[in-house]
Amino acid sequence: MTEIVINHKIIQDDYSQNATINDIIVAQGEYSPEHIITVLELDGDDVLSPSSSELEQSIGQFKNIRIKVQSPLELAIESLDDSTRYIDNIIYNIQDTIKLYEQNLPVEANQKFTEVIDIMDLFIQLITKINSTIKKHRPGKLSNNEMLQKLEIHLLSILKALLPAKEKNDIIMLCDLLEYELIDNLRQWKLQVIPELKRIGRE
Repeated sequence: MTEIVINHKIIQDDYSQNATINDIIVAQGEYSPEHIITVLELDGDDVLSPSSSELEQSIGQFKNIRIKVQSPLELAIESLDDSTRYIDNIIYNIQDTIKLYEQNLPVEANQKFTEVIDIMDLFIQLITKINSTIKKHRPGKLSNNEMLQKLEIHLLSILKALLPAKEKNDIIMLCDLLEYELIDNLRQWKLQVIPELKRIGRE
């Protein structure tokens, strides 16, 4: 008899051993076209990005099947936890960049600055995707959030100001923007916005 666990719940129903993995997920009401299978473990082996052919395997082939199915909203909330650590990493890299400029190591500092801009771009993409997911599943909850709107506008204005400072090689202005504007903005995301997004997402 195959032991099946879906979203940490042991499935007690007596299914035919010819039933497919997909049959079990659908029968348990854990799946819709929007949902994503984030974990598929077959006899202890993780299947990365499970394909439809893998989900059509019969359960009788395995002793243990462990599955995790998540909605886009659940994934967005999970990503918010990751984004807190992401912000810490960005701040660390910004501080590292400032130190390199202060030590008059322009080549290393410029390389680090480019990394910071690249990471910031990924952060903005992540937050944008999370926001759109929460807006879709919690309509109206973010439309009047002034704190979020102000921080978004401020963040984009900082990034817009950084590039001219870099092009003019105005290191003082560049470091001031990084240290006193960007770090402060990111800390507000971490301390105010992300907890608020989590709260709205879990309502």
